[in-house]
Amino acid sequence: MSRGRQKVSFEGLLQEDVLGIFKIIRGFADLRDLAEVSTAMRYQGGENGQGTGYQRQFDEQHVEDIKRFLSKGRYRFFPEIVLSLRSKGANDPVVPYSKRRSSPNDKAYRVSVNLKALRAEGGSRICRIDGNHRLEAAIRLVKENKSFASIKSHREAPFCFVVLDSDRPGDDELAEAMLFNLINSKALPIASEHSLSVLMRDDGAAAERFVEDPQVYLTRWIRDKVKDWPRGFYTAMGDTPLSRLHSAAGVLLRPGGISKATQQDMETEAGHLFGPLYDLAIRLRDQHEKFVNSYAFLPVAAEVYARHSKVDPAKGANTEAERLRRAERWLRDFARWFDCVGAADMPLPADPSILWTVFKCDFDKRAGKVFIAMSFNNDQALQEVGRAIDEALDRFNADHPNSPLAPRRADKQKGASYEIPAWIFSEIDQSRLLIADLTDERPNVYCEVGYAKSRGIPFILTFHKRIPSDKPPWDRESSPGNRVHFDLMPYRYIAYESAFDLRDKLRQELESFLGRTI
Repeated sequence: MSRGRQKVSFEGLLQEDVLGIFKIIRGFADLRDLAEVSTAMRYQGGENGQGTGYQRQFDEQHVEDIKRFLSKGRYRFFPEIVLSLRSKGANDPVVPYSKRRSSPNDKAYRVSVNLKALRAEGGSRICRIDGNHRLEAAIRLVKENKSFASIKSHREAPFCFVVLDSDRPGDDELAEAMLFNLINSKALPIASEHSLSVLMRDDGAAAERFVEDPQVYLTRWIRDKVKDWPRGFYTAMGDTPLSRLHSAAGVLLRPGGISKATQQDMETEAGHLFGPLYDLAIRLRDQHEKFVNSYAFLPVAAEVYARHSKVDPAKGANTEAERLRRAERWLRDFARWFDCVGAADMPLPADPSILWTVFKCDFDKRAGKVFIAMSFNNDQALQEVGRAIDEALDRFNADHPNSPLAPRRADKQKGASYEIPAWIFSEIDQSRLLIADLTDERPNVYCEVGYAKSRGIPFILTFHKRIPSDKPPWDRESSPGNRVHFDLMPYRYIAYESAFDLRDKLRQELESFLGRTI
């Protein structure tokens, strides 16, 4: 092809009914010509998934590797470059294609590209489906070496034009996206948000869509469900809602999850699951909105409800109400951990439920430990407080023999010498709960509550109400432990008048906080 011409021609053999519906023209052509007439469809995000393009952004290292491959000067096999050709045939004014000979058995075709008309239209008649990096490498080599002599011996590469001649541009865009996803297993997950949004517009028969890709089918099903969820749930997923839902669908379809044996099985099982998930989203959103609106909610909530909300029938009922209550308790614990580790700001994992696995390992390690923070002076009343806390835990354990709580107190540890502050912080880290009695206003107790709060470990505060004294507040001997200090005043705490009162109130608090997960 002469560089001074206004037209570029490509010759190849035509084959019809490829993959059932496509007409393709295959041949060999100069890399420079293929690069000149084609447009890269790079993905660019937009609001509510309305981005453009479907290809990954250039990997500069990959382009440089291809340039080195081309510059070797020896012929090597070069993979086929796949392009879409939007043409109406021989009479198309911009990119016509027609047979070279009249013989009915001759499949040789010529594609002519009117460069001036192509540029006037914006150059979108021929789009790159596969081979974007290869063509970019060729363009850069031409700019760096005008003669192109270094790759003269193998500057031609195999090409494949996929002819798209639909009257609806959306159908052609859908075909391009589906072919790109079929070819490119290393591109953006199912290619991109835009690619998924195109696939969602496919109005083909449901049965056919299910057979083609169950995960995309389930993504569409989930999207239609969650659009009616709590206000802002769908929009909170930002520019990539479909990518997040597609990731969740992949988790749900893994072995042991939703069945994909048939379309009916999938929809039935998904329907049984998404009713409770909607209820959980409603229940959790007031206190844990960041988690509910995150990429992790759907897969983690599905994992918890499907696999961790049932108990042995001998230990309790498995009605939907009971399962929802257990799942809610689990998810509240998870949401606190999720917020503490900053998981909402992490990149989207391929399997978000891996976060549940990490959380559950950590939870199991500290499941039965309860750290007791309190004053350990010799005051008789405080000693009775310590016994009241122990009795409240004993009564809880008697009612829940399969999930006993083990209190940990610094004054009851024996054995080899150890650094007490280090041991205390380590024990708090490994505890499921901290019970802090604020009586006597001990600085170490306030420090331990602050540490637990910083680590995302829940706590129950208790405080012995005492009759106010006429003595000044700095006279601690006459009026010890008579107030809760400023930093903890906003928190709810158990105010008790006697050790017996503390025992009964704490027992109720433990049941409310922990009993529903058993």
